[in-house]
Amino acid sequence: MIYYPRMFLTFIYAFFCFSMGFIISLARPFNANNLYLTGLILRSKAFTILGISFEKRNSELPKNIFPAVFMSNHQNNIDVLTGGACVKPKTVLLGKKSIIWVPVFGQFYALSGNQFINRRNPEAAKKSMLQLTRRIVENKLSVWILPEGTRSKGRGLLPFKKGGFITAINAQVPIIPVVFSSYAKTLDLTKLRSGRIIAKFMEPIHTKGLSIEHAEELMEKTHKLFERTIKELDQEISDALLPKQEFLS
Repeated sequence: MIYYPRMFLTFIYAFFCFSMGFIISLARPFNANNLYLTGLILRSKAFTILGISFEKRNSELPKNIFPAVFMSNHQNNIDVLTGGACVKPKTVLLGKKSIIWVPVFGQFYALSGNQFINRRNPEAAKKSMLQLTRRIVENKLSVWILPEGTRSKGRGLLPFKKGGFITAINAQVPIIPVVFSSYAKTLDLTKLRSGRIIAKFMEPIHTKGLSIEHAEELMEKTHKLFERTIKELDQEISDALLPKQEFLS
């Protein structure tokens, strides 16, 4: 009974949040903090409406680590909430060009100064990544990238694309992995308490002194880190759900 009212409330609340984000972005177009401010509005009630217990770990970062390239695993539409809850000030998102056609959200996305990429056109995609590198270096912007490039939808961690790692190396800025526990198939939105999500900020992976030749190795290293951390977080959540056994002395 709770599922459909919950989905309706979530839609209304998301529409309100992105409408507010659109208004903020109209008032200060392409400001790199628009995404962060909208994330503050979105996360204030969204997890409560969905019955999700959300926990952030190690999210306090030293100021001298910025700008940086944030990377997170990409699961389903709830990524909008988990990402919005973790995004830092002066951070833009790299997303596919077709997002602009999504009503309200697409227009907010464009006016927030986020970076579009057309992955169907390799030459255009390369130009977008070069432009993104310039923005990181010249404007001291951080960027949030989903290295899988598409939603995994419960299929586990997908292979990473190399572009984000090349960008981090070209800009000589650290990569900060933000690993989310699996939720695409584990949340049950028909229940009052639908489940638990843990977001873990990992130690920065520094790129200073690295060259493009190191991109493949860096990508593989980061992918293994994500796989290992997702497994650990999932196991922790699974263990917490086991009934506590009482031992008689």
